[in-house]
Amino acid sequence: MLRKLGKSNQVAIPKEIITVLGLKQDDYIDISVDNNRIILEPKVLVPKDQAYFFTKEWQADELEAEKDIRKGRVTKTKNLDNLFKEMDK
Repeated sequence: MLRKLGKSNQVAIPKEIITVLGLKQDDYIDISVDNNRIILEPKVLVPKDQAYFFTKEWQADELEAEKDIRKGRVTKTKNLDNLFKEMDK
């Protein structure tokens, strides 16, 4: 889709793309250049105290936990005391 660079160096993103990506006004878009191409990538801001969840290490651990849950490798307990007893076994 051909677009013209407008005043203040602005470019309008076609409505079809906005719809497909589920974008809305005030969403954040990361802009970068790769091999002479402009890359626009939608981003979501995360509060700093929750950023740990999105680290590669944490996500790898989440994936492992999900595999364990699917394979039934879980311990069901009603309280922390019982959980620690199960962990000690």
